[in-house]
Amino acid sequence: MSRWLIATMTSILFIALVIAVTGFEALLADVEAIPQPDASPYLGPTMVVAAAAVVFLATAAGIREGNPGVTGLVAAAGTYLAMLATGAVGYSMTRGDGTELLVFPAGSALSPFIVGSVFVALLCVLGGVSAARYQARQRAADAAPGGEGDRR
Repeated sequence: MSRWLIATMTSILFIALVIAVTGFEALLADVEAIPQPDASPYLGPTMVVAAAAVVFLATAAGIREGNPGVTGLVAAAGTYLAMLATGAVGYSMTRGDGTELLVFPAGSALSPFIVGSVFVALLCVLGGVSAARYQARQRAADAAPGGEGDRR
């Protein structure tokens, strides 16, 4: 499969898992994804889309070269920063207050929504890159003389 297709599937899986994890957090721990009552209903989904873009780019770049574990950690850090930055900009625009650019990330840095999304990003990118690498190794082994391709 192409690396872009794998990156797309990984991003879609990321979005689905974030929705599931956030739902379970809300159900079991009774916490809101965005605790600010005056936040826009589009703030959370916008943060997830920004994080999905990071997951897409990290997966596409990680398939070509690098360690899958390091790529997963970079994606997790990028997801963390993208979600906080997007949330800060979105919430400060909603409130019309520039100080929210600092207050929102400080208050949301360890929220279950952000931490759960970062963990899901790490797992998705690690799994996507590892699966793509495994598939490439299998394809190379099948194409090599004396490989599985010659016995069929």
